[in-house]
Amino acid sequence: MSPAATPDASPSASALQVPDLKLRYAADVAHLSPQLASRFVAFKRDAGTDAFLAEAARGRHGWLRTTAHRVLRLFMSDFDANGMLDMYSLFLASSEQWRAVLGARQAERLLDVGAGSGKVTQALMPFAKQIAATELSPPMARRLRRMGIECHEIDLAERDLPDARFDLIACLNVLDRTARPRQLLRRLVALLEPNGRLVLALALPYRPFYYVGASTPDPLERLACNDVRWERAVGQLVERELEPLGLVLSSVSRAPYLSFGDTQRGLYELDDAILVLESPARDSTKGGAPTLEPTFNPPFSVLSLAASPGRH
Repeated sequence: MSPAATPDASPSASALQVPDLKLRYAADVAHLSPQLASRFVAFKRDAGTDAFLAEAARGRHGWLRTTAHRVLRLFMSDFDANGMLDMYSLFLASSEQWRAVLGARQAERLLDVGAGSGKVTQALMPFAKQIAATELSPPMARRLRRMGIECHEIDLAERDLPDARFDLIACLNVLDRTARPRQLLRRLVALLEPNGRLVLALALPYRPFYYVGASTPDPLERLACNDVRWERAVGQLVERELEPLGLVLSSVSRAPYLSFGDTQRGLYELDDAILVLESPARDSTKGGAPTLEPTFNPPFSVLSLAASPGRH
């Protein structure tokens, strides 16, 4: 986790006493490829973000729960400890922010991969008629089922969902916490319907590991997006990992990935890239050759690209 250095003067930030809260949404256009620049959709801080910040200010974890979490982490993963203690609630984007990149089109079936407690999933619920999830943490899986979400306790990088296809798949902050991210991406593409959409979120800089109980070994595969600059790392991810799978970039955005704080910090924040990609349609007039034009274009200007503060 990279601490930011720019104060945020908003009331919610001061109430949290987080002087380094950055909430980055802009990108430096000079370091984006022409393709990414034309597809960049700038999120803005909104009421949903402020509501989470206010909730985090009220719900900051105290000494007792923070200590209990540290003890549990000696025996289990962070995710399992979070699920058992109901700690470190997360926020990535509000439903209104998701609407800026997903539009009004509602999917028939959404799969949220590695859905955790379901807090991030909730913001995606308006965009699908049916929702399923995968989650390896038993405490988190129980929470998802209590929310009425069909949950499969499997690792999609290693096992398939039989007879399952989805027109919307979300894989949010999972690629840097799995042993085989490339294999996972290939399996997600196979689960997509033609013209289906894959939504990815990845914290940058890319610092991957995965959980084996309480240990955190390096992944067996690494994505080729190691540049320390956000804009260049996103370009590497698209060009080296996603386009070779036949995926077509529809939009890219930047957003803070936020978590409740504890006795150490008032709030935790990562710098996420959010990408919406489409599986190519099949063109029957060309013998099934894929059609590579994205079907969704944001209904507003995508070039809100103020230069972001220096990070490195």
